[in-house]
Amino acid sequence: MGSSAGRFLQTEFRGACLLLLMGLSAVHAVVVNVAGPPGVVGAGATVTVDFVLLNPAAEPTEIVLPAVLAGRLSADGIRQWPVNLETAAPSGVAVAAGGFAIRSYTLNLPAAATGRLFLEIPEPYAGRIALEVRADLPAAPPVRAPLSQLVPPRTVESAVQRTFTRRFSAHEPIYFIYGDEPQAAKFQFSFRYRIAGAEPEPGAPVEAVHRWFFGFTQRSLWDIDASSSPFYDTSYMPELFFESQAVMSERGGFKWLGYQAGARHESNGRTGPGSRSLNTVYFRPGIAFGRLDGWNLIVAPRFHAYVSDLSDNANIRDYRGNVDLLLAFGKNDRFAVTVAGRLGRGGDRGSVEANLTVPVKLAPPLDFATYFLLQYWSGYGESLLDYNVRSTALRAGFSLVR
Repeated sequence: MGSSAGRFLQTEFRGACLLLLMGLSAVHAVVVNVAGPPGVVGAGATVTVDFVLLNPAAEPTEIVLPAVLAGRLSADGIRQWPVNLETAAPSGVAVAAGGFAIRSYTLNLPAAATGRLFLEIPEPYAGRIALEVRADLPAAPPVRAPLSQLVPPRTVESAVQRTFTRRFSAHEPIYFIYGDEPQAAKFQFSFRYRIAGAEPEPGAPVEAVHRWFFGFTQRSLWDIDASSSPFYDTSYMPELFFESQAVMSERGGFKWLGYQAGARHESNGRTGPGSRSLNTVYFRPGIAFGRLDGWNLIVAPRFHAYVSDLSDNANIRDYRGNVDLLLAFGKNDRFAVTVAGRLGRGGDRGSVEANLTVPVKLAPPLDFATYFLLQYWSGYGESLLDYNVRSTALRAGFSLVR
């Protein structure tokens, strides 16, 4: 009676959904599914039957359901019992565009109705669901179907919006470049996910937006020209940060962009002598000069402190210091130049990375947003593995996010 009955009930529920869809879609602007109790119930029990009203249209609608629905229980094709499904809820059910609503009815099972039963609901709410009723089980309080398992999401679009739209976004640049260096190829991808805080509505009169993000960046140096093309070193950089972003007009002049504050882990994922890792906390303000929809200069220093054991790279702070500086000059649809630098302790160590990006327009079907990227690196620690090794590199390639 256990697993086989469960599979049988699930099959009957799906069949009932299809029957109600066919029977009701011609009458209303919504589609109706119905779900009964998924398990075995006792004779004489009060069970709950849920009607799920879906509106696939682009406009909201309202469906009127009666307070009492007449139904019929049957068993073995011979025994039959007339029953009523009742609700105390208002008759009108508002269903949002592309959304759903639930209307629940209760049903008192006759004491003599046992075994494998079928509940049939007449037109225009035509449907048929299966119930498994046993006389040796006590009549329990009203049983509700687990709608979290039976009800589909509002729409696929709403599920995507809840998970992705306006939550996933670019973080650091995403690129792939190649040059004539020992580690010829270098690539990076990065994203961030908003875990708390709301996006401002267009034109909303707010002064600042406060949000929490999880971010992840991965940067690799790749010996792509060597035998078997091994990766030389990869840095994994997860972080959790708070962002306060100013909302402003597009007028020129000085602008306060806001700030970020967070904690970041960086590791190359190795063990033994090649292991490198560090944890930092940081504060990063940002200011801009010029129009954000035109030519502008952005200045964003980052102040950070080391908060973990640095035994894997005991003197890394001598090469990285405690301040990074990002300068970015350009225009959205034109070229842009960014310079990122850090100065080690003592002023004689550190690094600089300069990037020139130019938008590239490709003919269909390859018409996707991309940039030509020319990158110059000079200084210590292009990879975390070689944080104390000085190198110079010139590479070119493409960037999807700059």
